Amino acid sequence: MNARRPLKARLAAGEPVMGTLAFLSCPDVIELLAIVGFDYVIIDLEHSATNPETALHMVRAAQVRGMAPLVRVRENSEKLILQALEMGAEGIVVPFVQSAEDVRRAASAIRYAPEGVRGTCTVSRSSMYGTVRRQFLEHTRKTNQEIALVALIEDLHGVKAIDEILACEPGVDVVLVGRSDLSASVGRMGQWNDPEVLEATHRVIKAANHHPRPVQAGMVVGAPEDTGKWMSAGCRFITYGTDTDLLLSAAMQARQAFTSAAAGRPSRQAA
Repeated sequence: MNARRPLKARLAAGEPVMGTLAFLSCPDVIELLAIVGFDYVIIDLEHSATNPETALHMVRAAQVRGMAPLVRVRENSEKLILQALEMGAEGIVVPFVQSAEDVRRAASAIRYAPEGVRGTCTVSRSSMYGTVRRQFLEHTRKTNQEIALVALIEDLHGVKAIDEILACEPGVDVVLVGRSDLSASVGRMGQWNDPEVLEATHRVIKAANHHPRPVQAGMVVGAPEDTGKWMSAGCRFITYGTDTDLLLSAAMQARQAFTSAAAGRPSRQAA
């Protein structure tokens, strides 16, 4: 949409990038994140109540400020992926990728023919509302090259199949480990630092880092101090929690500061 380098090109070059998940249905929040300097945002349509019209405005808010908008679809569905792409999403995040077939389905859905099965429409937002009709073939080629595909590895099926998942061509640009669901799949729900969860997590990261094709490992981190740890482990796609986490953290700190100050202030004596 603008002159900045596409996120996919930055990923292919091994450039570290930082973003967050957006659960709040608010374009203003997206714009704020972009102003701060986040590289990307993942607009969630799997767990949130965000509707397509609001999601489109969120995509636009990101692009206006130079941040790459990705969309996490509800499921690996050709039609749901198409809807997100027509909004102008610059990447698709697919939940619960468990096999090479899952990757092939998604990789085909994000690309126009002859590389994929993405439906064509010359009047959607992604097609500049009809202004690229005369150059539509070139537009489709460029789009095929620039759309990023992020696979969420969220259970042991995906971990065990990571080599075949990475082997797909065309394939994924990022494998993003979802430790919440991964911990549940090994019977350790919420225990992100359990040895079995960590072993599975590092297996995915190492597989991505040793793969001959440019593909990045991603991690959802919950605290600033975790960022360096996971980057040192080989992650270059850092997703800092969610927009709600960021708001909640700031709100709790403000409330704690107020409570501490109020507790230390002498009470006012009656005249």
